[in-house]
Amino acid sequence: MSVDSPPEQFTGGLTIRPRRRPDHRWLTLVPLLAVLILLFVVPLGSLLVDSFRGGQGFTLENYREQVTSPVFWRAIRRTLVIAALSTGICVVLGYCMAYVLTRIPKRLRGVLLVVVLVPYFTSILIRSYAWIAILAPSGLVARTLALFGVDTPPELVFNQTGMLIGTVQILLPLALLPIYSVMSGIDRAPVRAAQSLGASPAVAHWHVYRPATSSAVTAAAALVFISTLGFYVTPALLGGPGDTLIAQSILVQFSNLVDPAGAAAQATLLLLVVLLLFVILFRYLAPSLSVAGAEPTPASTATRSGRRFSRAAGSTERHEELRALRARILDTGLDVVGRLRLPILAGSWIVGAALLVTPLVVVAIWSFSDATYLTFPPEEYSTRWFADYFADEAWLDSTFLSLGIASASAAISVVIGGLGAFGLVRGPRVPRVPVAILVAMPMIVPPMIYSLGFFVLVAPHGLVGTHLGLILPYLVLGLPFAVSITAAALRNLDVRLENAARSLGAGPLSVLRHVLLPALRPALVSGFVFAFLAAFDDVVVATFMSGPTAVTLPLRMFQDIKLEVSPRTAVVAVVLLGAGAAAVLLRFVTAWLVRAVRVALSRLGDS
Repeated sequence: MSVDSPPEQFTGGLTIRPRRRPDHRWLTLVPLLAVLILLFVVPLGSLLVDSFRGGQGFTLENYREQVTSPVFWRAIRRTLVIAALSTGICVVLGYCMAYVLTRIPKRLRGVLLVVVLVPYFTSILIRSYAWIAILAPSGLVARTLALFGVDTPPELVFNQTGMLIGTVQILLPLALLPIYSVMSGIDRAPVRAAQSLGASPAVAHWHVYRPATSSAVTAAAALVFISTLGFYVTPALLGGPGDTLIAQSILVQFSNLVDPAGAAAQATLLLLVVLLLFVILFRYLAPSLSVAGAEPTPASTATRSGRRFSRAAGSTERHEELRALRARILDTGLDVVGRLRLPILAGSWIVGAALLVTPLVVVAIWSFSDATYLTFPPEEYSTRWFADYFADEAWLDSTFLSLGIASASAAISVVIGGLGAFGLVRGPRVPRVPVAILVAMPMIVPPMIYSLGFFVLVAPHGLVGTHLGLILPYLVLGLPFAVSITAAALRNLDVRLENAARSLGAGPLSVLRHVLLPALRPALVSGFVFAFLAAFDDVVVATFMSGPTAVTLPLRMFQDIKLEVSPRTAVVAVVLLGAGAAAVLLRFVTAWLVRAVRVALSRLGDS
């Protein structure tokens, strides 16, 4: 019996069941749903409406122009090729690196996880910018090749090669982390059992271990592929003039060609592709997006296994022979790969770590360059660009503006997202999956599409170039992080703690203050950090919503890189990294001091 329900009464042999008090916990979902509907669904709806707008009212001419335009189809083809190549490289590298993480000692594993996570928390703009110094004709790679006598190095930047390298570096953690989270929970006993029966390590891995990771691999591939479809910053910085992807094409259609209806039509077509992929891959994406209720049930798994068994039982003898032949060929190839597994795994980590860490090291060194142009390694060192940054009011104003906007949007996201997570986990079961899907959509829909839709909706109301006009879309982008992290923490929280507090007379506010908030504090802080980074690192929303008096720091950095490649942006990156490291260090020092004071007070009390 629930603690909230009143006890049953027995009168004359009849059981009187008091009417249960209505469950009002679903009301905590109202702010979340209101924000997502008004600030996310409505802008996408306005974008859809705008795509059918023409000089004579409703028209399909915008779509006809796009689907008959060779420029549009070339952009789609390039986007799909880059997305497919990036996905393949990220999944293969991520799988090998995740496997290594599960097989090494915990202390070394912690160090390697830092190598993966630190770049993940670093600005996409900064990491993309660093590849210019690495891959440019006078950059690190060219200098290194010159030492080996290569006078004419290949062109590695401002083309599709540079675009692919930068995309893989940014999305590699997005593939590695979901695969590692599944691998770390797999029992290796079946693999050892297969080896004890004569299977080689590679064959046992393929037939026993690999199937257990297939859902994580599919989810990682889907996340990387869908994320690449809407990529803008990295292709804009590292691609060439003829390497436009679909997100860049949308912005060109809107800004350069002044055709908002055509841009809306392109964005709608891309949105349909993304939503179609999401529907097809939802079963695999759901665990990575913390969408409950989407995992395949044991019954469905058993049914599929039964169908496979029936098909196998009905196979002809010839099919069995072909299957056996393919199995022998596969096992022979696996044995060859198994003998090379150590070089392959070690090489994957060398390549992956170089991709992840090298841009950060290059940015740190480049920030102390004395040159006014792109050259790496620097010929002379100085702190002139640090002085230039701290003396420039425009850059400082953009820095404080971004800090304030990101902090405000993240704080609101945590409050609304925390309430929504409580409603999802503790509230009625019926609407959980559709609400969770709606919460995940801002992570799936490319930022270029959402930003264009939000601009179309709010531009007539004078919100462009205002603080509120920037906070509102960043609030939406931060909600998925706040909701998913808080919901995961709530699922792991023992509900008996809340029931015990209520049974002792605590009201809802007391339970919230003394039970829920202390237990959820780490999750709320994590949600704030991720929501903050989503806002602070954004360029796309700022491109549409910034104004002359409200230019965010990432947008100013992006404009500076496009106009002149100088070490000024590297200085900003180092300042931000230093501030983040100082905040983390301060957090650990504060926690250590608190523990030391508590220990000292307890010893004084004992004495």
